[in-house]
Amino acid sequence: MRAYWAALSGRRQVGALLGLAGLAVGWAWGAPALGLAVFAICWWTAEPFSVEYSSLLILLLIPTFGLLTVQQAFNPFAGSAVWLIFAGMVLSLGITATGLEARLAGLALRHLGRSPGTLLFQLHVLGLATAFLVPSGVVRVLLLIPIGMAVVDGLGGREDRDLNAAVLLSLLCSTYYGGTGLLTGAVPNLVVAGQLERVSGRVLYWGEWLRWMFPVMGLLRTGMCLGVIYLLFGRRLSKTLHTGPLLAPQPLDPAQRKVLALLLLGVALWSSDALHHLAPMYVGLLLIALYTLPGWGPLPFAQLRQLNFPFLFYIAALFSLGSALETSGFDRRFISATSGWLQLDGQGPVYQHLALTGMGVPLNFLMDNAAVASLLTPPLLELGRSLGLAELPVALSVGMAVGQVFFPYQCAPFMLVYSYRRLGMGQLVLCMVCIAVLTLLLLCPLNVLYWRWLGLI
Repeated sequence: MRAYWAALSGRRQVGALLGLAGLAVGWAWGAPALGLAVFAICWWTAEPFSVEYSSLLILLLIPTFGLLTVQQAFNPFAGSAVWLIFAGMVLSLGITATGLEARLAGLALRHLGRSPGTLLFQLHVLGLATAFLVPSGVVRVLLLIPIGMAVVDGLGGREDRDLNAAVLLSLLCSTYYGGTGLLTGAVPNLVVAGQLERVSGRVLYWGEWLRWMFPVMGLLRTGMCLGVIYLLFGRRLSKTLHTGPLLAPQPLDPAQRKVLALLLLGVALWSSDALHHLAPMYVGLLLIALYTLPGWGPLPFAQLRQLNFPFLFYIAALFSLGSALETSGFDRRFISATSGWLQLDGQGPVYQHLALTGMGVPLNFLMDNAAVASLLTPPLLELGRSLGLAELPVALSVGMAVGQVFFPYQCAPFMLVYSYRRLGMGQLVLCMVCIAVLTLLLLCPLNVLYWRWLGLI
């Protein structure tokens, strides 16, 4: 153990010590849930141990500290989020195991531009387009990233960190950040809508979210992502990107055709859920059954052993940590304290809605943003009601809040991309922080002014 510690970089050692200090201080002050959240933040970001190991440790500490029972701590494994992510992992494995990603990347390279700006623009369009079709950001990432890595390899840049960052972040940021402008584009959006209907009976329709959120938080934000990624990574690339000699298009083999057909079936089912009402998780598990169907499926069931099952500990730890913070009452105490500090009474509606958004952002640092949406929506609706604000724009303000992520641990799709180890943590954090800060300073005020201009507030 001493040798392992000595081999860690200074950053990892400092992160480990800060996490342990936060844990100790939280315990001493009678706030073990907050201390555990600080511990998780430090260890997930600094990675003194793997994210999977740290997550398992957190799951064990939650019942040890008496925050939840053992059954409650491990309850997320029975939830839809874990199994939807598992389904996406299987679909992604099918793409890579059959070589379909290389074929699709070869096809893409025939049509993608060779200048960095054109290439990144086209990748952003692709990522945003998938947000309209597949309702889970995790599944979209698991489908897009293998193709993105194959594109990087086709451009001869497997070891080029800037090219990896430019291509993979273009797909990731456009499909995640652009997806926040669509009701079905991000799980936290659906949570906000569900909580709004549960608390007030007000149904938030897909078209309403599109009208009030997509122009700024979807479309303009995707353009902002393009600019940030180009300035950080794209402008360092060669003016002209070259590929090796392109082979003549080859017909797909039977396994690849089956994988492609099943993916198209999944997209069709996910994009038409308003008609058949099948949950995304159910569609994903149905596709797994077809993927591995004995005698027909393109993926032998035994091949599932290749999946990174320990990563599911991270997903479960995110939700259990959120439940622990909710049980401790931290969220309501935080909202009560910040609402008094911001002095919302007597202020204009633009300030009030921006303040509601700002109140939610700090909670994103403590738990997954879907958990924040679940915790935050009811008390902020109540606070908005006391201020005389309409329920719809308050819910949309919460939607803006939970769409702001600064670090990968705050949102599963970013951690999934990092797990491929084609990006550095520093590259990922730098990109996320730039986009989040610019969104809070520019796009959130612009979006609220857009509501004001069209008469929503």
